Amino acid sequence: MFSWKKHARFEVVVDQGGHSSIDGIFEDDRQATARATYLLSLAKYSRVQVLQVGKHTQTVIFERASQSAGTEVVGITAIEEAHFCADVLDIYGFPSRMTLLRLTRRHVDRQVSIPSETLHDWIALRTIEREGMLLNSGITRLAKIQSKNVASLVPERERELGALWMRLKQLAQTSDTLAPYGKVLVQSGVSALRERIADTCAPAEHDRVMSYAFGRFLEGHRDWGAKTRSLLGILEDTYSDPDWIAVTDQFLTETIDGRDPIKVLIGYAPDLGSALLATLNGRLDDRLPFTPVLMDLSNALARWHLPEVEAALLHRIRAGLDGHHPLSRDGARCEAIAFHRIAAGLASFSGFRGGPELSVALTRRAKTALRFGESDLPFETAVQQLCGSLNGSGAQIGFLLDLAETDMGRQKGVFLFGSLSRIFSHLRSARDLAPAHVPIDDVRRELGGRLRRAGIPRDLADQLMYKIASLPADAPRALLR
Repeated sequence: MFSWKKHARFEVVVDQGGHSSIDGIFEDDRQATARATYLLSLAKYSRVQVLQVGKHTQTVIFERASQSAGTEVVGITAIEEAHFCADVLDIYGFPSRMTLLRLTRRHVDRQVSIPSETLHDWIALRTIEREGMLLNSGITRLAKIQSKNVASLVPERERELGALWMRLKQLAQTSDTLAPYGKVLVQSGVSALRERIADTCAPAEHDRVMSYAFGRFLEGHRDWGAKTRSLLGILEDTYSDPDWIAVTDQFLTETIDGRDPIKVLIGYAPDLGSALLATLNGRLDDRLPFTPVLMDLSNALARWHLPEVEAALLHRIRAGLDGHHPLSRDGARCEAIAFHRIAAGLASFSGFRGGPELSVALTRRAKTALRFGESDLPFETAVQQLCGSLNGSGAQIGFLLDLAETDMGRQKGVFLFGSLSRIFSHLRSARDLAPAHVPIDDVRRELGGRLRRAGIPRDLADQLMYKIASLPADAPRALLR
């Protein structure tokens, strides 16, 4: 007897953005269900179904919805690096918090809550857990990245991360025991908190206690501008203590390192890249219509050394250069002007600030921002334009060496090495390479290291190093960052 059930097919149907589509058709229900489960783990679809389709009927045999109707699916953000945690207390450290921040960026933006706040809140952790795909996809992604550098398999690392998650929730349930530290920070300031932690906490607990205190301090501020302003106020209470300036630098970085926080801080600005650079350099013009909190951040960078904040701003500038949005709000005719302002603001005696990654981003954007007509500039022309925007041979050499360290530069090695040789041939003094106070031995050591990292052929590297050694030593300069 013929059976339609026996000969039915199984369709995997996905919903995305209010539209349904068939992902695949299978002869076996187990294969279809396995495919549906995998699609759910991608955090891309609001709903996934498996339909058993007969001659005149269809039956839903599997259905999962990632979010309630009408809400956006919130999944993980792609990351390529992740700090390795061996113990649950490692999660509270700055490198781990930044990993979680970038991995869960969409969730952070929706909640307006950074990891320092979330890690100590059991209800917030349960919210992440209930979303399912955010937690499971995050654990899988972290396991894949972290298993590259250690001798463990991905499933084993997933189990370890799952155990760390359970332990993290247990600690969050007992976080009320840390409440006195949060009160000390709010009521008495950083100095009093420093004394309390030194007197009562074991060193291994410092990161947990510190992140709790700052998290409770920030949770009362429900927008990015208010959070940033409150942390800038804490800087005033550090009394120029470098250790506590460094701590506040980390929490400030955790707060502003994202597209949504930067958009809030920038407000209206005709040239977003130049605004960030002016902030980074501590030279924001108070005559222009920038937000008060951005002015305060610019003044803080001019007053204190905040390396993590500087790195976060450079990261956002690089993301803007790598994106497709215009650099200027004044139209395409101002694109080249805005690009030249950004390049000039990033220029330094060793190339462009931000190292190889930002040099690549500048080169990619130069191909479109500086083009004539509809055709992008060739790589070689873009590099020549950027070299022309740098003052001095040392900066040009630094830029070319940064490019040579990247995948883009390795594909254009012949051009880059030829350009380096031409620049070196015109050097007449070590004064062309870096500030005069740098010893000549540092010139040779640092430049030699950069030549090796750039993958320059041995013979050419030896020739360039001989050129460095033969330069007059009375005005030494080095390509140091």
